[in-house]
Amino acid sequence: MKFELVDRQGYIPDLNYGAAGQELSCFIPTDYPFEQVSYSSGEGEVVIDKHTWRFFFTQEGIGIQLMDGIVTLKEAEHFLMAIKSHIWGETHQQVQIFMAGVTPK
Repeated sequence: MKFELVDRQGYIPDLNYGAAGQELSCFIPTDYPFEQVSYSSGEGEVVIDKHTWRFFFTQEGIGIQLMDGIVTLKEAEHFLMAIKSHIWGETHQQVQIFMAGVTPK
């Protein structure tokens, strides 16, 4: 399952990457303990509550993909809203959440 967080004006705040081994903390809200599995060029994977999530950049915004594990749509929505608030702040209203897939050619 893949999601995208997209600001209508294309704005992504400057991300403050964490210390070595915790770089992806810039994407993850502080109330979600995580273990970073991989990191390269601002993107990578983390394990949160036995679920593997991948964070990456898209043409329009930030991509988040559930790589391993099962969550309900409600759990995914709660997590995505927390990430949105963590990155853009509580009052920023311009960010939309999309489910994403491969577009047929």
